[in-house]
Amino acid sequence: MRKVSGFLLVLILLSASAGCLAEEIEEELGKEDVEDKRYTFALPTLGRDVDGGSMLDLTAELEQQPILLFWVSSQCQGCHEWAEGIRDSSLNYSIMQPITIHRYGNFESEDKIMQVYGNNSSEHYSPWPVVTEAHSRLALDFETREPSELSVVEAFGNLPTPSVILLDKNGNIVWEASSYWYSADQLQEAGDIAAGLSE
Repeated sequence: MRKVSGFLLVLILLSASAGCLAEEIEEELGKEDVEDKRYTFALPTLGRDVDGGSMLDLTAELEQQPILLFWVSSQCQGCHEWAEGIRDSSLNYSIMQPITIHRYGNFESEDKIMQVYGNNSSEHYSPWPVVTEAHSRLALDFETREPSELSVVEAFGNLPTPSVILLDKNGNIVWEASSYWYSADQLQEAGDIAAGLSE
């Protein structure tokens, strides 16, 4: 009887530790060395003079200077504040170029984005390129320029609005705003990083 109870005790201890070991093994198996994919895009603009043409190629823009990519929707109050803050700041566009990108094109019209960010009589007017159709156009592989299987929105991680990120010339995200509301300090921080990248 003692042998049986000893055997049962060993089985219980082994089964208890087996669960822990299995979890560790699962964690190890789940940790894949996934290469960081970088994406770019070619998207339609609002077609204004400040948009620089009917299409915008992110890679071509990045060859000029780092890009401050600003994800917006028409109703987002934080987006409105960021648009006004960026516009009214003393941002040097030769060091860091803002580009506004419409996040929720599947829920709101391009006309609405034009009214809010594209119309120079709007208080949220954005005098820099505004691009659309990020929800429906495929992102391009940064290296090969081949279409990916992801929309532009998906390729950049389904960012919420407002999201403000800084991209270096290689398409890497090197900075991201942490505030929903406009922050002059954070914009300055992004500008400092962009200036460092340009040196």
